[in-house]
Amino acid sequence: MLYKKIATIAKKQGYSIRKIERICNFSNGTIRAWRINNNAPARKLKQVADLLNVTVDELLKD
Repeated sequence: MLYKKIATIAKKQGYSIRKIERICNFSNGTIRAWRINNNAPARKLKQVADLLNVTVDELLKD
């Protein structure tokens, strides 16, 4: 659910998942891995939220 939420918000804002990973200096596939375990380190999740101009809570909402 976390990955899907990020992907949906990112698409609306014109970002690809890979572009977010590059901007945040994440390894390729970092965010995609969150799709499997639905878990992300707080620091990285905050970086994504800041980039997308949303709150971490918004990313975590079902």
